[in-house]
Amino acid sequence: MKVVLHSGDTVAVYVVDGVPIMIDVGDRLVPTVCALWKVPDFVPTITIHSPVLNKMQGGVPLYAPGVVTEGSFPQFQRGAVVAACTSDNAAVGVIGHAMMSSADLVRAPMGVCLETLHVYGDQLCKEEKFSKIERPKLGPASYSDLTDNIAVDFKQLNIQPIKEEWPSLVRIPPTPVANEPVTIPDLPVKPEPMEQISETQPEDEVVEELNESGATDCSEAEDEVPSDMDGLLRWCLLSFLKTQAKHVELPLKTNLLYKNHLMPFCPADRTLEVKKSSFKKMGKFLEAMQREGLVEVREIDKGVDALVSVNTAHPLVRAHRARAPQSKDEPERDEHEYVPPQIRELYCITANVVELFAPLRKGTALTAADVRQAIVQHVTDRKLTHPQARGCVTLDHVLAAATGKQPQELMKWEELTTCVLGRMTPSTETRFSDGTVKLTKSRLEPIKMQVVTRSGNKKVTLVSNLESFGFSLRPLAHACQLLAGAACGTTRSAASKTDQLMLQGDQTHLVAKLLIEKYGLPKKFVEGADKALNKKK
Repeated sequence: MKVVLHSGDTVAVYVVDGVPIMIDVGDRLVPTVCALWKVPDFVPTITIHSPVLNKMQGGVPLYAPGVVTEGSFPQFQRGAVVAACTSDNAAVGVIGHAMMSSADLVRAPMGVCLETLHVYGDQLCKEEKFSKIERPKLGPASYSDLTDNIAVDFKQLNIQPIKEEWPSLVRIPPTPVANEPVTIPDLPVKPEPMEQISETQPEDEVVEELNESGATDCSEAEDEVPSDMDGLLRWCLLSFLKTQAKHVELPLKTNLLYKNHLMPFCPADRTLEVKKSSFKKMGKFLEAMQREGLVEVREIDKGVDALVSVNTAHPLVRAHRARAPQSKDEPERDEHEYVPPQIRELYCITANVVELFAPLRKGTALTAADVRQAIVQHVTDRKLTHPQARGCVTLDHVLAAATGKQPQELMKWEELTTCVLGRMTPSTETRFSDGTVKLTKSRLEPIKMQVVTRSGNKKVTLVSNLESFGFSLRPLAHACQLLAGAACGTTRSAASKTDQLMLQGDQTHLVAKLLIEKYGLPKKFVEGADKALNKKK
């Protein structure tokens, strides 16, 4: 059967006798928890603390401190498929990709160690087509049955001397035995190039040097950044597609893509410059990436190109291992600095379009990119592209119901997407710094900025509708005061129902730059944003 993930990707699930066994994620087959209950030794299995499983069922990744590293521990490399069971039940509850090797996990248990692919209790386990899936109780192993076989006579036991598991790095000569002939080795004419460890050097220093060199080699093997400029550009784009592309609002102008999303992935000791590559211009580089099927670029305005679609399911993106983006220009955030909410424009599924997005239910919130991808997938699976009319789609009964048109009618791609979005409920998602999320099923009024003249011919800037987007006015006023170097506070006019932000002087350029460039608020939510950003200070 085929399953549509929350990200919009489609994967295949192999089912045997009403029980899911394998998941095809594109580049490999991943066993389900049901399969590992039958074959526990199929993949390496680690043990986690029992309360951690409940957190992971809610979507939290597995952090290294939640892993039990005492006792026997399996060996695996970074990127391998690893399962996890709890300390009170040996039945597997989580399956995912290892974000670090077993050696790194034991040596430095910090950060995310497992990227969850499948967890017991997720939507796959709750699928109505399957029989009821319950996790068995496979508690810790019992050794009571083995006590009868223990030899009573200790002479029957084959006791071997204990061998040192980790031999000493310092060569200690054996103790000579009396009257024992000793073989004297021939001295080499030339000394070997291998560096010999001095007997006077402390053992701890030798072990520390070897550990540091080994760690350096491993890190270089895991994260290889191309040395040429063309490869570095491609590497930064793949890192963006792997980590950030699903959370970026499209269309995205190419200059903002280069400045805000590609340059942060460049290593600190390197410089990303398109002019030093063979492409010379960002447009030619994106055209080459478009031919490979990674992105889609269009001209949204005269002379303005923008990124309109990304392919996060591309095999190159799946196989890419990205580093965390570097924050070169941004200073470290003060713990008392105001953290604004993150705003996203979503569209909720209505009864008109619910058949198009099956198996999703009515009321599910999707981004515009998710809607566009679902339409493309539907048209591709049913081969609805018109063979003669270029750029047109023949509507079937599902698309006709979603657009309100007649079946077999021709419609262009842009018009089709616009009609489907128009028949969905516009919504706004507000994600606060404490992790809470608020979904407002309506289109919020944009933030308005106006410059008025007060007594004494003094100009002030009034900013309205900030609270509807989740902004807290007191810390925001303090941030504006530090940035502008002018008086800033809150006020409420007689005709207004909510408080307004008031700044001394014409500060529309500063407010727009703060909200859009620093806090990441989309331009469409700020009235007159382009005019304010282009205004000279």
